[in-house]
Amino acid sequence: MTKIQLNIGNGGAEMQEFLGTFLPKFYRGNQWNNFDNDSATLPLPDGKTLCFTSDSFVVDPIEFPGGNIGDLAFAGTINDLVVMGANPTGISCSLIIEEGFSGEKLTKILDTLANLSHEYKVPIVTGDTKVMEKGSLDGIVINTSGVGLAEEILDKNLEVGDKVIISGGIGEHGVALLSKRFDFETDIVSDSKPLITEMKEIRSLLKFAKDPTRGGLAASLNEIASSHKCKLNIYDIKIPIKKAVKSAGDLLGIDILSLANEGKLVCVANPKNAEKVVEKLKKFNSMAEIIGEIVEKSKKGNVVLKTDLGSRLLLMPTGKIVPRIC
Repeated sequence: MTKIQLNIGNGGAEMQEFLGTFLPKFYRGNQWNNFDNDSATLPLPDGKTLCFTSDSFVVDPIEFPGGNIGDLAFAGTINDLVVMGANPTGISCSLIIEEGFSGEKLTKILDTLANLSHEYKVPIVTGDTKVMEKGSLDGIVINTSGVGLAEEILDKNLEVGDKVIISGGIGEHGVALLSKRFDFETDIVSDSKPLITEMKEIRSLLKFAKDPTRGGLAASLNEIASSHKCKLNIYDIKIPIKKAVKSAGDLLGIDILSLANEGKLVCVANPKNAEKVVEKLKKFNSMAEIIGEIVEKSKKGNVVLKTDLGSRLLLMPTGKIVPRIC
């Protein structure tokens, strides 16, 4: 293996290639499933399924419009569970802190985690703390793991005609964070939010769901196409993006479709249920929309973006997308 490059951690094609080099080496008991999904799953004797996920958060800056690294750590872990159909039952929280890190900032981060834990009634049940010498770490890293129980896993077979839905405007977390990093003015704040309530409303109507974090909507759509071996048609005009987000993307030369989101769902429902899903999601975000459909089964799996100028493949993001964004 060559030296590790920054883009390996950005959620795009390089990360998928990197994971493919070592994941097959790991032992995997034959009862576990969904290794490449948001949460791994384990069938239990009572008919329920245990969902298990883990994540690390290295955001820069640590505080941003609409939240801080604590918001991301809690929401990111919870959302990886709920998109699988699970009710979260507990999470861990481990801290790696740079020597000299602000005690005031640490208190704010921990208060954020505590408040979210109480609000959503998901306890933080275990963890660990390490302190590294000054200069060996940039501030703080948070690692979280989460467990939950599901009556039924949201990983059903996708069929031609099924609709692809997004739960609201995309790119807001990325723009909020970049506005602080590059010091430009915007009224956009991070969409970071646990999606427990939204998923309870629509779970029974869905076939599949995913939270489009690293690599954004583009990465999530390609993961759906690849894992379910299907071709997706996505309509550019239907993808909800706030004007301020579009303006920031133009200013920075960044593809909004590849920007991380921390409080959105991309999900798939059959045609009969799709409008019901959108109707329920609009109670939480008026920009929820059907953005495309599955048009054929395909061994390779691909995503076609339909625009006013024609059609093009929407590829898995590659290269330096936006580092340390979640």
